[in-house]
Parts: sequence; structure tokens; C-alpha cells
Amino acid sequence: MSIITKRLCLSVTFVLGLISLSACGFQPVYKKDAETGYSSHQALQTIRISPLPDRPGQILHNLLRDRMNPLGQPRKPLYVLKAIITETEKDLAVRLDNTTSRTNLTILVEYSLVSLSSNNVVFSSNARSTNSFDKLDDPYANLVAEDTARSRVLRLVADDMALQLGAYFNKLQ
Repeated sequence: MSIITKRLCLSVTFVLGLISLSACGFQPVYKKDAETGYSSHQALQTIRISPLPDRPGQILHNLLRDRMNPLGQPRKPLYVLKAIITETEKDLAVRLDNTTSRTNLTILVEYSLVSLSSNNVVFSSNARSTNSFDKLDDPYANLVAEDTARSRVLRLVADDMALQLGAYFNKLQ
């Protein structure tokens, strides 16, 4: 196949892919509604994020604020986000001397969105992510590797939570 034919095939495939996405009802999460001007991004800014315990909770709280409330907590929130964080470590690789050389760090966040007007849970879900890190002979290197893995996992969980909440508010339109 010539280069021109390959490029033509790729172009046609790309255009057909775009057409099929629009046909299936695909919409960007943060798109503004043309009639009402409503966007799920504005709705996310009406959520007060409850404080979470421990250092991973503080990190997740700040990551969620960056994604949902970049201007700070809302003065008159309509919703409150409550979450429970569960962190587990699982040893993967064991050396001949029975020490661990690799560990999986999994964080599960179960969360619910509570309407402040009715005090009812209007949406609940969970977000989970796993990352692994090497365990070395140096305790400081292990601490840094574990903290880095935890930061990565929390970033992914915060992204997932913000997307799920955005999709929820998109359905309300």
C-alpha cells in the first residue's frame, strides 16, 4: 500500500470515528447547555468538600478542591461531598531472603453527595486506583517511593471522582 493510500485510509477512519461519536450521543462533560447556559463545571463549584482525616485525606481534599472548587469552598454550597478512604498494601514480589521487593498500593474511596436542602444522598459511588513501587534496602528510598505512589493514586482517584460527579450533573440537565 502506498503512503497516500495509507493516509487516505487513516483520514477516512478518523472522520468516521468522529461521526460515530456524535451519533451515539457523546457530549463533553463540561459543555455549556446552549439554552440554559448550565454546565456541570458550575454545578461542581456548588459542592463543599468535607474534611478528610490523615495525610492521604488532606491530599485528596486538596486535589478535589483543585478540580472542583479552584476558587475555594463555596460560600453557599448546595451539596456536601463526604468520603471514606481505604488504603491497602499487597506485597507482590518476594526475594530469596523472604523480603519484599515490590508492593501494590491500592486506594478505594467510597463517597456520597448529600443535598443540603433535603439532607438526602443524591449520588454515591466509589473510585479506586492501584500503583506499585519497588522496595529497596534503603528505608528512606522506600518511604519516598511509597509517598510518590500514594500521590499518583490519589491524583487518579480525584480525577475519577470529579469526572463521575460531572457526569452526574450532566445527566441532571
